[in-house]
Amino acid sequence: MADYVNKQVIELKEVNQENQNRATRSVKTETHLSDGRLRLYRLAAVCLGVLCVLQVTLNISLRLAFYNRGNETVERDQLQTSYNTLTEERDQLQTSYKTLTEERDQLKPIYNILTKERDQLQTSYNTLTKERDQLQISYNTLTKERDQLQISYNTLTKERDQLQMDRDDLTSKFSNLKQTCPEGWQIKLESSWYFLSTETKSWKESRQDCLKRGADLVIINSDLEQEFLLSFNKRAWIGLTDSVTEGAWKWVDGTPLTIPSYWYSQQPDNGGDNPANGEEDCVELNTETWLPVKAWNDQSCLDNRYWICEKVV
Repeated sequence: MADYVNKQVIELKEVNQENQNRATRSVKTETHLSDGRLRLYRLAAVCLGVLCVLQVTLNISLRLAFYNRGNETVERDQLQTSYNTLTEERDQLQTSYKTLTEERDQLKPIYNILTKERDQLQTSYNTLTKERDQLQISYNTLTKERDQLQISYNTLTKERDQLQMDRDDLTSKFSNLKQTCPEGWQIKLESSWYFLSTETKSWKESRQDCLKRGADLVIINSDLEQEFLLSFNKRAWIGLTDSVTEGAWKWVDGTPLTIPSYWYSQQPDNGGDNPANGEEDCVELNTETWLPVKAWNDQSCLDNRYWICEKVV
């Protein structure tokens, strides 16, 4: 725009200069004209110059007006476009805001529910953690008990196997003994064989018979054996005597009597101090008339009685 104005100013100056030159030439060539006519020409030249200046100024103003109007139109159109764009964006943002507000309102109850569920889950988690710790302690305790039981089980298994071997061995021996046992012998769980005579003899003769059979008069070691012998229901010699020292009762194997609880009431009495009875230094098991367990009686060794032999396997 500035270049255009400068160009018009230059053209105006050139026109004025040309008019001046023409006026000068006219003055030189027409010197013979009168001064009144000269002034007229000069006035005309000046008017013409003013008109040219006005024309140039008008042209410049019109050009500037059209130029500014064009720029304003472009700027207006650009502003209108920007305004329309901003209006659309505002409407879109308003719509998005409303949508987000609605979604927020919808999500808030869900958030509250999820928060409660989270708190409940946290409580459940803490409870489960405590239970897990307690179970871990119980597991460790049970593991120790299991290990101890395993050790006990292994020990009992070994003992069972050993007892099984012992039982098998005893069963084998029992089978062998049963096959070779003479007639008239009876067996007891303690692996001892017993023989009850069918005739009567003195204590010494009875013992000799047992020795010939590879046995000896019975030695009673337990209540079970005492009850077992009661089933014979006989008055029979057993291997107990005080013939060496009066009152010092010993079994035939030399061991002293340690279980005097099987004496019958008021026995032993050594014949009750009756010379007719003689010395009563041998013991009989009187199951014929004394049925209770306590059925021992001291008797004269010369009397004839049945006898019981015992063979320990």
